[in-house]
Order: sequence, then C-alpha cells, then structure tokens
Amino acid sequence: MTPLLLALAAVAVALAPALAVAQTGAPAAATPSGGAACLEVIAHRGASGYLPEHTLPAYALGHGQGAEWIEPDVVLTADGVAIALHDVTLDRTTDVAERYPDRAREDGRYYAADFTFAELERLRVVESRPGRFPHATFRVPRLTDVLDLVDGLNRTTERRAGVYPELKSPDVQPGLGAAVLAALAGYDLPVRIQSFDAAALAALVTDLPRVQLIASPAQLAPAGLDEIAGYAVAIGVPAILIYRDPALVERAHERELAVHAYTLRADQLAPGFDSLGAEVQALIDAGVDAVFTDHPDQVLALTAAQGAACSPASTAGAAPR
Repeated sequence: MTPLLLALAAVAVALAPALAVAQTGAPAAATPSGGAACLEVIAHRGASGYLPEHTLPAYALGHGQGAEWIEPDVVLTADGVAIALHDVTLDRTTDVAERYPDRAREDGRYYAADFTFAELERLRVVESRPGRFPHATFRVPRLTDVLDLVDGLNRTTERRAGVYPELKSPDVQPGLGAAVLAALAGYDLPVRIQSFDAAALAALVTDLPRVQLIASPAQLAPAGLDEIAGYAVAIGVPAILIYRDPALVERAHERELAVHAYTLRADQLAPGFDSLGAEVQALIDAGVDAVFTDHPDQVLALTAAQGAACSPASTAGAAPR
C-alpha cells in the first residue's frame, strides 16, 4: 500500500466504530411508502466528494465514514482484468494522453480495452477538482484490489460493508459479467450487482441480488416494473425523478422492488433544494431504501439526525435488497 492508502485505511479503522450505522446483517428490504424504515448509504465511486473517484483511498474513506455499501464501476482491460473505472475510456480520469500519446483511437479517445493492466499500472488517476492533491499518486485498481480492501476493513472493524459493482457497457465488453462474478466468488461479502443494460443484467447467471438502473421512462411504467421484478430486487433511479413523482417508490414497492436513488452531492444540490438535509428528508418521506452519495459522512449524519439510520436491528436477517 502507498503511504496515503495506509493512512486512509487507518482512518477507516479508527472511524468505523463511531460512524458505522449498520453492518451486522443483510441489507434492508423494500419498505412501505410513507417513510423509509431506514435509508442505506452507498459510497458512490467511494467517498468521491473527498478523493479521486474509484481509487483505493476513496473506497477506504467511504468505508471509514460508515457507508453500508461501496460502489465500484467495472470495465475490462485488453487482457481481461476487471478494473474499477467509471468510463470505458481513460482520458477523463487519468493521465493516459501523457503516458501513451500514440494510443488513441480515431475518435481521439483512449479505451481501457486497448491496454493491459500492466500498462494501466503506469497511469496516474487525476483529481476532477482542480487544486486538490496536485502531487499525490493515485492508481487504477483491479476489482480484486477493491474486494481485498473492503474485506480486510470489514475484518478489522467487525463491520459488514457490502460491495455494489456496476457492469459498465457490457454490450461492448463480452465477458464482463463473468469476470465480475469470478472475482466476487473468492470473497464472503454482501453483494449487489447493478447495470443500465437490462438484457445483460437479466441474463446474468447468479443468485446474487441484481439492481436495474433505470435507462428509460418505459421501465418505470407498470409493465416495465413488472418485467424488472422478474429478475431484479431493486431499481436505481435518479433522485430528481423521485422528487418529482414520489409515488413511483410505492409503485416499485408494490412489486417488491426496493428503490435506490442517485446521486446526492453536498456541493451540487438538486434544483429546488437549499440543503442536503432537505434532499435526504425528501427521500426518507418518499420511502426510498438506499441512496448513492459522494459524501457518505454527511448523508449518514443526516439520516441519524432524522431517525432513518440503518441499525443492526433493522437489517439483520432482512431480505437482500
């Protein structure tokens, strides 16, 4: 581990007893609308409001802040290694253009599928917010690196944080689903698998809970929800859609589908809201079951203050949602 990662892992260990709100059982099931029994918190790309997204330090900090779930997006390299990366391209989040200036495709983009993992290890993950960590070296991790980290921190802190991988563009990455399942098989961790690609998610041969990320309005219509309920346990919905139509949570719950909202950001509030607390309260009032956030610590503090923190009693033995 790098010195920075070691330091953040230490922070995770130190903070977990104080900040953990639920890690002794399975995730909460869909709750009746009219107010969430508890609102699970998912560290979106790690604690990406504080550290570069999809890096081991960001995941360690998300765990240390008490998130119930850690979310790595997953793509494949040229040699079939599953890595944590939001895009199928590398130029937005790394210095690939400097390291490999002659490796862009005709469209000018640099694709992860064109590089081996050994080549990607030379890249530096860049910070999206200018001025933060100008001299730090962050690397693109393998999915197994993320799983090792979460599993190790769970053991150290006696928590039960889960991993929530997203299959990114599986239509152009044959074998992505199988690679993710193979990586997960080596760990005893709570898992949810998510994707926007309904066909790939439905075809995934696994007993692990699947979450359908909503890609079109038709999926939220009665027929669309009925179809999703045939293979998934939850839907991932932009929070703004829930603010506009809170009843969609009830429609999903009627089909035993939990609702996971994305993405809350303390520095980027949704239109019509003057505080992060107001957004959290709106999701609680609508009966939302889980929320993705770049700032897990702030959302956890708000759920605790509003009586919607997930406690061991509310999650132990619950159905996997």
